[in-house]
Amino acid sequence: MPLTNWKQAFATVALVVICTFSVQQDANAEVSCSATMNDVAFNNIVPWQGSTSTSGSVRVTCSSDFWDWYLGNRKVNACLSIGTGSVSNSWNPRQLGLNGSPTFGLINFQIYDQFGTFVGSPSQPSPILLSNILVPGFGGSSSTVVVPLQFTIPMQSSTSSISSGTYSSNFNGNNAMVTVSPSVSSNSTPSNCSNLTNASGTFPFTVSGTVQPFCQVLTSDPMKFADVAGFGDTQRDAATDIRVQCTNLASYKINLTPSNNSTSGVGALKYVAGGSETVAYSLFQDAGRTIPWGNQTNNNKAGTGNGAVQNQTVYGRVPANLNATPGAYSDSVQVTVTY
Repeated sequence: MPLTNWKQAFATVALVVICTFSVQQDANAEVSCSATMNDVAFNNIVPWQGSTSTSGSVRVTCSSDFWDWYLGNRKVNACLSIGTGSVSNSWNPRQLGLNGSPTFGLINFQIYDQFGTFVGSPSQPSPILLSNILVPGFGGSSSTVVVPLQFTIPMQSSTSSISSGTYSSNFNGNNAMVTVSPSVSSNSTPSNCSNLTNASGTFPFTVSGTVQPFCQVLTSDPMKFADVAGFGDTQRDAATDIRVQCTNLASYKINLTPSNNSTSGVGALKYVAGGSETVAYSLFQDAGRTIPWGNQTNNNKAGTGNGAVQNQTVYGRVPANLNATPGAYSDSVQVTVTY
């Protein structure tokens, strides 16, 4: 090849190389951010008891692309926005719906950051701001930030509509999104992202909780019979209330067992001063004292919970014509609720 032709070919190759790098520099690729989050679950929710909490976290990863090695380290601000979810129409409170539906029972809950601050979106009241995330510009490098979250179910103000079952709310699309400011050099300050509404990515997750059928005996007052004169005197009647609270629509049965382990509700008051002397008494489900109240399937008392405290009245009777040593007599009765 003549020398002049060789020089021309060399110049042509050099020009191609220079043009290739010039195009990539103009592209000035931005940093991209993505986020992921696992589902959050509450177990064994008791609506009328104190608040219960569980934790979760969002994992945010911001990455450079291959050409960022030429641009150097970059910084961005990232914002995490969490909306109302699929059940609630408001942020305060957010709500879980029975079987994910807003038309049946609802459970209030809330989402906070690790400092106890309400987590919202650009419209109510503000997202979580992750400031100055530094992304190394070395050909596809990335930085990851883990953001702890706290999910809390407070004691519910109304429990009458909360039946047993699974309650949930889905956070998809704009209900769980990450927005990112344009990247800047490492010695600059990124712009605010808290008012951005165009999602750079989403992190869908579900919050759920389980309400099991549950009952508890809250209190029961003593049953006190009036004084008995002794042989020749009439029977004495008394009554007291057992206060029970059960999940809405939960079926339950109350069993009464005197200290003598009677299965039919016929107990024995013991002489307080000591000795073996006793006075018989009986427990009933009705004011007419015709339906015994014991601890068997044919004589215990059935009920259905409504989420509120229910008073179940126990009626007692001491027979007439007692022939017993004067003094005080007492007994204890075990109250058991099965559901």
